[in-house]
Amino acid sequence: MKRLLKAARSEAWIGRVLVLLSAVVLIVVWHLWARTNSPLVLPEPGPVLSRLIDYVGSGRANPHIWITVQEIVLGFALGGVAGIGLGTLASEFGIARRVIMPYVIITQALPKFALAPILVIWFGFGMTPKVIIAALIAFFPLLENTYLGLTTAPAEMLELFRALRASRWTTLTKCKALHAVPAVFSGLRVALMLALVGAVVAEYVGANKGLGALIIVSQGTLDTELMFVAFVQLTVLGLLLDKLHGLVYRLVMRRLYGSIGAEMRAAGVSV
Repeated sequence: MKRLLKAARSEAWIGRVLVLLSAVVLIVVWHLWARTNSPLVLPEPGPVLSRLIDYVGSGRANPHIWITVQEIVLGFALGGVAGIGLGTLASEFGIARRVIMPYVIITQALPKFALAPILVIWFGFGMTPKVIIAALIAFFPLLENTYLGLTTAPAEMLELFRALRASRWTTLTKCKALHAVPAVFSGLRVALMLALVGAVVAEYVGANKGLGALIIVSQGTLDTELMFVAFVQLTVLGLLLDKLHGLVYRLVMRRLYGSIGAEMRAAGVSV
């Protein structure tokens, strides 16, 4: 087991080095490509970095970042509660599954961003339409992963709980839920990124604050540098959210499986 853990750590370290190298290569390619274009089309990394430092340092970025973060968190929380709750109901009760799933398919077939204009009409230009769009997009992966995790518990474990005459609630909380933790966290990771995308794209319609609104403003004024500043801020925000998810995931896994088991499961090694 220690050998597997060491191999997993080595692989993770190599992965980090490759990510760093690929980022450097990408920046170099960006710089070389930008030198062959007008700054209105593609600004160079240097001026974008200077503009980013000035924009963030002056505090002008704070209102946009704060609004977008609120929309992401609220949309993610709303979609998460709905997704996990309905996924649990669908996994436990056949009638709930037959009622819920057709409506889930219908909602997923409808493009979420097509709803943005009507949501603005119904709820105004505030934060509510953006939160609803983010929640709708984050909802499905959590429902699907929760349902998958709860319905794929090992048959021998379920048989043991039945032999012990465990109640449905005990079987759900002590057997199925523990088995579903990795699947649910996988869904949470996807849902978090989709909530970010949903909130930003929803800001394209009728918003005066937020990183999505900043992108639209910079497009209208042909300020490509400012647009790339917003892109960089969104990238950093997404990375921070993903790191936060990873931290919470490791803490939960360590609590459930101990330090070695948690590290191996987080690295993708079966234990």
